[in-house]
Amino acid sequence: MSIIKLLGVSISGEHIYLVYDFVSGSDLSLCLRNPRNPDFTVLSTWMSRMQIATDVAHGLDYIHNTAGLSIDMVHKHLKSSGIIVTEPSYNAKICHFGAAELCGGTREDDRARPPELTSERQVEGVRGYMSPEFKATGIATQKSDVYAFGVVILELLTGKEPETYKFDKGSKNYKRLSIIETAREAVEEGGSGGEGVDMRLRRWVDKRLKDSFPVEVAEKLTRVALQCVQVDPDNRPNMNWVAGKISKLYLASRKWSDKFKVPTEISVSLGPR
Repeated sequence: MSIIKLLGVSISGEHIYLVYDFVSGSDLSLCLRNPRNPDFTVLSTWMSRMQIATDVAHGLDYIHNTAGLSIDMVHKHLKSSGIIVTEPSYNAKICHFGAAELCGGTREDDRARPPELTSERQVEGVRGYMSPEFKATGIATQKSDVYAFGVVILELLTGKEPETYKFDKGSKNYKRLSIIETAREAVEEGGSGGEGVDMRLRRWVDKRLKDSFPVEVAEKLTRVALQCVQVDPDNRPNMNWVAGKISKLYLASRKWSDKFKVPTEISVSLGPR
């Protein structure tokens, strides 16, 4: 199971306390971007990242299509810092399952609410992971979860944060850089200077993988992620379809790894460095 188990709930006045199973490991955000050593990552192989992508895809598919019984369950807070990477197999587990339903903020929750949403409700999501309609309404849906999942996949591919800001000397303002935009530039046809998709992808994918990854699989995974982050929620796929696609890409990656005898066992620790 790729989800951290919710053990119980305690209510005290206006506060709700959720108790989850303890899982040893580190969050995905820290595994990808350790501030103490930004040039190092424990996820230094392609297969380690494909394992995480597969685990998270199936975990979110379970939440959407199995766990909710007669209602459309949503996660609402999917992000890299809410995914635990466990040792020694580097499997991934999704945190905070059930928080949206127990604490409010789902579509079913909001049907009974007036259309005027407070500013507080509109910023309950996480910067960089919120879909356009989630930002506009504050209402979480399965399609907004799919959007957040697409962002997580792009993080796995690049190792970068969803959004960064770079100072532009010309305008003397900070310019927002999005991995969604850079992903589109990497796989779009007819790149600048006649540069092919393969070359652009190799420059875009995390350098710490040392160019050791199946480019064709990486391109397909990028395109799946970009489908997940479509502006129109109706154009985004459902998680059942996404999980199936990523499972096939995992198998293709495994064949590539076996063919080239790429080491998949890593002896390093997730602990602070």
